[in-house]
Amino acid sequence: MNEKKHPKVNTNTLDFLRKNVYSVTEITRQTKLSEILDLYSGEVTDEVFVIQNGKKKNAQAVIADLEYFEELLTIKEEVDQAFDQIALEEAGARVNYKADLALSDVFDEEDVDVDSLLNQLKEE
Repeated sequence: MNEKKHPKVNTNTLDFLRKNVYSVTEITRQTKLSEILDLYSGEVTDEVFVIQNGKKKNAQAVIADLEYFEELLTIKEEVDQAFDQIALEEAGARVNYKADLALSDVFDEEDVDVDSLLNQLKEE
């Protein structure tokens, strides 16, 4: 039996859920949105709020400090660039290696649909 592993819940998680998760109704019918935005008017904060639509399970969003979000995007861009640089360096280091492995040595039968691959190659 394949059991799903659920994250462990601690008091920090419960505190976050109690203080930082709101429904659309709570945000629109109260002054909560103004309170949240006022929180972000001072210094940069990493406090985030989750807004969810109770009628649609996947309708969720995060409200975060704009400057904090910008910091996160900058970090993501730097990590992406670092991975790209590592991939280019590795490719450059392997440029003179002999490529003599068969596809069957690289992939399992379940990994690749050969017919689909051949069709894609014909289309290009």
